[in-house]
Amino acid sequence: MDAISQSPMEAVLPKHILDIWAIVLIILATIVIMTSLLLCPATAVILYRMRTHPVLNGAV
Repeated sequence: MDAISQSPMEAVLPKHILDIWAIVLIILATIVIMTSLLLCPATAVILYRMRTHPVLNGAV
């Protein structure tokens, strides 16, 4: 009777794995968002500086 009332290991394991994957996905999403917040303005500045460079405009 005790063997039937105990929860099997398969029923406990997926929830634990899902919790770990949720944490991992949140960390990865945070890294991607922070990287894009850093790289997008930097890329815009680099492109602007390349477009308005004096040598390319024939000023030098």
